[in-house]
Amino acid sequence: MQGRLRYRLGFLLAAGGIGLCGYAGLQWHALPHYSEEDLKTSTELNLQIDLARQGIRDQPGAEQMETLRQRERAEIEAEISAERDTVLRWFAAGLGLLVIAAGQAVMLRLSPPAG
Repeated sequence: MQGRLRYRLGFLLAAGGIGLCGYAGLQWHALPHYSEEDLKTSTELNLQIDLARQGIRDQPGAEQMETLRQRERAEIEAEISAERDTVLRWFAAGLGLLVIAAGQAVMLRLSPPAG
């Protein structure tokens, strides 16, 4: 009975690992690819939205505009990086489950049969 449970656990771990890796692969494929022009456009749009929220009285000078533009660009790049990191974490979790399942299979192969 315990041997069957070990086989089932190994199979479930392997299936979960393959499923997570497949899911991460689909998510990686669905991630958009941003060009430099896309990033510049998004930066300018976000900057205009932020300036509109501040109102007419609080418009920054030229030096502050460049600082705000760099800050917006950094925020956009951080969001893109966070999306990619999330997908990579899912993939790493799937690989981890596959490694544990392989370890379970090796352990079952090397251990004496339960009698």
